[in-house]
Amino acid sequence: MTDPDVETPEVEPIDHHEVTVVAVGMALWALALVVLAVFFRHDLQRHHATWWLWSCAIAIGLGLYGLRFALRRRSRGLLS
Repeated sequence: MTDPDVETPEVEPIDHHEVTVVAVGMALWALALVVLAVFFRHDLQRHHATWWLWSCAIAIGLGLYGLRFALRRRSRGLLS
């Protein structure tokens, strides 16, 4: 329970570098896609696991949406 006499300090928002985080995540998914497609494509086909390639591609697509979202937030001044 909280004591009404105790004052809680104001919490400042953390300054996130959203564009950098999204770009690095997309780069890692793109690297995974290239590595899987170049070095493991035949193994994935043999074991009926080509969905790994699709997972990487979808993650890159979602990253593009996230990048658009982060850039719009930064351009509107919603980030400090």
